[in-house]
Amino acid sequence: MGYHRPFFQRFGHQGICVLPTDVLCDDPLSDPETGEALPSLREQVGLVDGIHHQLVCYARVLKVCGDGLYWAEVASTPELADPHRVVLSEEDLYFALPYDVRVQGTSPAHLLMMMHAHRHAVRPTPRVEPTPERTPIVPLEPLATVEVSTDALQEALGLRKQDRHKDTKQCTVRRPISVVRMQQAFLHVMLEALLAQEQTRTTMMHSAEIACVQRWHQERRQRCVNAVPLCREGRVVWQLTVGIAA
Repeated sequence: MGYHRPFFQRFGHQGICVLPTDVLCDDPLSDPETGEALPSLREQVGLVDGIHHQLVCYARVLKVCGDGLYWAEVASTPELADPHRVVLSEEDLYFALPYDVRVQGTSPAHLLMMMHAHRHAVRPTPRVEPTPERTPIVPLEPLATVEVSTDALQEALGLRKQDRHKDTKQCTVRRPISVVRMQQAFLHVMLEALLAQEQTRTTMMHSAEIACVQRWHQERRQRCVNAVPLCREGRVVWQLTVGIAA
């Protein structure tokens, strides 16, 4: 997490950047004259050879147009052919990577991971209020939510040999699992659950976000996952929500 620097201070005023298409509005549009339904802006920009499969788009940010808002031209190719004029927020532009040799030729899925890692690197650190040591739930700005079985969670937490020792009566007991290890286990089982699902744009983005948070948590060791037990069809499942402190 970094200190706040506006987009133009980070990126400069020249060049093309690459962004996830998810920063573009997905609301349905209509022709103002005929009333005919039109594809959303995200669909129009993501349309390549008649197929809606684009995960990334390209933009030239033109100028500031409000507090944390920017006029930009976006298109499906880095040549910016037939660009759309849009307003992007500072939050949208935390994802922006320069379109240069470092990203050219990179697969869209890997680009998404790079952009999410960059967002976590440049986004300003939110204010974290102290929380009581034993409070199990903390306010989070959710990034992803996954439900896992109790068995999967227990396997991720894993009762390893080093977690057992003999007490004075030679009874095998379990050593306490640290909060840091428990949070890492939550993140691991969430990634495993997402990888087991069909690989859609949403699951790939969530996987990339969780991988970034996992690395961030190893450094900061701040609580970033809430675990809530739920009853589903007579069995207990765990709803794991990963995010950053609100």
